[in-house]
Amino acid sequence: MTNDQIQMTNARVATRRLLRVLALAVSIALAVFALRALPATAQQSVRPGTSHDDPIDVPHDLSGYSVRGPRIHVVHTSDAALAGGSMYLQQIDPWLGYLIGRETAQREMTPQQGVFGEVSKPDGVLLPDGSTHMMERDHVSSCLFCHNTPYRDAGAGVTIPKNGGTGRNTPHLFGDGLVEMLGGELRLAAMAIADDDRNGWIDLVEAKDKRFLYGTTPDAPADGGAELDFGRFDDNNLDGVPDLNPVLYVVYVDGHGDRIPWAEKLTDPGVKGYRLEVQVFGHGHMRVSNRPPVPGTLRAFTAGAFDIHLGMQAYDPTILDEDGHTGLAQMSNAGCQQYVTAAGRDRGKVLDKLGNSLDDPDRDGMPSEMSQGELDAVEWYLLNHPRPAVARQTERTRRGQALLAEIGCTSCHTPNWCIPAGNHDAEDYTQRHCGDRRLFDVEVSYNDENRRLEGKLVPLYEMSGDRCVPRCGAFRVEGLYSDLRYHDLGPKFHQMQFDGSVIKHFRTAPLWGVGTTAPYGHDGADLSLESVILRHGGEAEESREAFAALEDGDQEAVLAFLRSLVLYQTDTLPCDINGDGRIDEHFMVAGQDVGLETLRPEWLLKEPCRIEGPTTGTLGELIISMAITNVRQAYGLDLPYLADSDEDGWPDVIDPMPNEPGIK
Repeated sequence: MTNDQIQMTNARVATRRLLRVLALAVSIALAVFALRALPATAQQSVRPGTSHDDPIDVPHDLSGYSVRGPRIHVVHTSDAALAGGSMYLQQIDPWLGYLIGRETAQREMTPQQGVFGEVSKPDGVLLPDGSTHMMERDHVSSCLFCHNTPYRDAGAGVTIPKNGGTGRNTPHLFGDGLVEMLGGELRLAAMAIADDDRNGWIDLVEAKDKRFLYGTTPDAPADGGAELDFGRFDDNNLDGVPDLNPVLYVVYVDGHGDRIPWAEKLTDPGVKGYRLEVQVFGHGHMRVSNRPPVPGTLRAFTAGAFDIHLGMQAYDPTILDEDGHTGLAQMSNAGCQQYVTAAGRDRGKVLDKLGNSLDDPDRDGMPSEMSQGELDAVEWYLLNHPRPAVARQTERTRRGQALLAEIGCTSCHTPNWCIPAGNHDAEDYTQRHCGDRRLFDVEVSYNDENRRLEGKLVPLYEMSGDRCVPRCGAFRVEGLYSDLRYHDLGPKFHQMQFDGSVIKHFRTAPLWGVGTTAPYGHDGADLSLESVILRHGGEAEESREAFAALEDGDQEAVLAFLRSLVLYQTDTLPCDINGDGRIDEHFMVAGQDVGLETLRPEWLLKEPCRIEGPTTGTLGELIISMAITNVRQAYGLDLPYLADSDEDGWPDVIDPMPNEPGIK
C-alpha cells in the first residue's frame, strides 16, 4: 500500500472508531435517562410481591428473604414521639429501625437515587506524595456486594482496589458495635491518665513522662485479658508527634483547647497540646494530612463507605456540627460521640426550606442522596449486629486454643475485653462510661444433639413507658482475639501504595469469625490460615517460629481451633427469640406457623410481618410462601414521618412537592 492509501485507511478506521464511541455515548446517555425515569418500584432488590401479584408490576420473592420495604429517606428526629422518625424507630419500634438499617445496607441503589455519580474517578484521602488518591470511586451499588459472606449479613468479602495494586480485603462487621464501644473506652482511659485538669485536652506538661497502660479485663491476664501498652503521651523520640500507638489519632489544639485543623506536629506554630480520637476499624493506613485515615465510628464509616464506594453523599449534621472548636461533633441517637474530622463532602451549604441539602457534591443531579435518618438506622443496625460464634469444640480444638496462648499468639490477639457499666452522671467526664448501648445480644453456641449452631436472644433494654431504653450495663466481650493495636509484621506484610510510599503497621485483625472469612491478610493474599500464619514476621517473628516448630498434630490443632471461630447467617440461625427457653420447629407469629424459630427481625416488629403461607407454586406443587402480605402495616409506611404520598422515597414531611415524584 502507498503512504496515501495507508493514511486513507487509518482515517477510515479512526472515523469508524469515533462513530462507535459516539454511538456508545448516546446509548449510555439514553440508558441513564431511562434508568432515571424508572419508578422506584423498578428496584431489582426490592421484591415485596406475593403469589397473587402480577410479577411484572410487583416482583416476587416467595422465599421471603429479599428486601421488601421501599427506599425511604428516614427523617432524623431526637423525639421518639414523632412516629416514624429515626428516634421512634430506635425506641418505640427498635426492630423496625434495625430492619430498615439492614435493608438500607442490603438494597441495590439505583441511578435515580444517586448511585455512581463519578465512576472510576480517583478519590479518597491523598497518599504522602500529596497528589495520588488512594482509590477509585463508585464501583458497587450495594454494601453487600463486598460484605457478602454470609449473604444478607454485614459479612466479609472480596478484595477491592485500594491504597495499592495489591488491594484491600473486605473485613466482616459482625460484632463491630462492641468494637466501637471498646474504642470509646480506650479514649476515655487515655484521657483519664493524661488530662490532669479534666479540661478535655492534654497539654505538653501533662503529657510528660506518662504511658498509656490499659487492662482489657478486671483480672487480666488471669481471665483471658491483657495489660496492653499503647505507648507514651509525650514525644520521647523527638519526631514531633506523641509516641502513642496509631490506634489513637492525635488532633492538635491551641492553648484554649481549640482544634488547629492544619497542624500535624507538636512543633507546629500555636500547638499547645492535643485531643484524641480512636481508630479501631480498618486494616491500617499511613498517617494522612488533617484527618484520620480511617473513620473512628460506625456512623462515620457508613457515611464514608456510601460516598466513596456507591457515590451517595450524606448531609449529616450529627458529624458536621462541631461543639465549639473542639473537634468533637454531636452524640448520635445511638449514643456514640462523633468527630468533625470525619465529616463528608456534603456540608449543607445550600438548604431547601425543609432542611434538605442541595449541595450535590458529585454533580450528578441527585442532591441529598443519603439522609441523616438513614445513617441513624444503619448505625443502629451495625451497633446491634450479632457477634461471631464458636462452632463445635473437641479435644483437638481445645488443645489448639491452649497452644495459641503457649506459642505467644495471644500477646497480640488478646482474647477478652470488658465494657464497664454506664455511669452518665459522673462529674469526672473520664468516668462517664456509656456502657453497652445495644438493644440485644445473641448468645450462640453449638448444640451437639442437633449438630448445629443455635442462638438465644438476650434483651439489653428496659421499658420506660412505651420506649425501649438500653440498660447500658457492663458486658464481657469474649473471643475477640485482638489488642486493637498497630504492629509491624515484617516485610511480607508491608504494602507499597500507588505513590511508592510503604505501609508497615497494621491493626491486629480480630480472629473472631476467622474460620469462615478466607482469604486472609489486609490484602487477601493468603488463601489458608496456615499460609497467613507463616507469613508473619517482624514483631510476630517469635510466635511464627514457635508455630512452625510445632509437631504436625499440634499445628493442626491450632488451625482446627481457628477454623471453629465462625460467622453464620443471622436470619436462618435457629434461635430462641421469644425467651421461652426453647427453639420451636413451628414458631407462631401473628397466629401463623412460620416454621423454625430463627433470628428474623420481621417476627419482632411492633406490627409483626404476616406470611402468605400455603399456596401453589409455579410448577403446581404445594409450597409455604414466606412472602409478606402486610408490608405497609409492618414497615409503618403510613406513620406520619414515613408516609410518602408520591412514592419517590422522600417522606412528605421533608418533600417540597409531596405529590410529585422526585426532588424539585
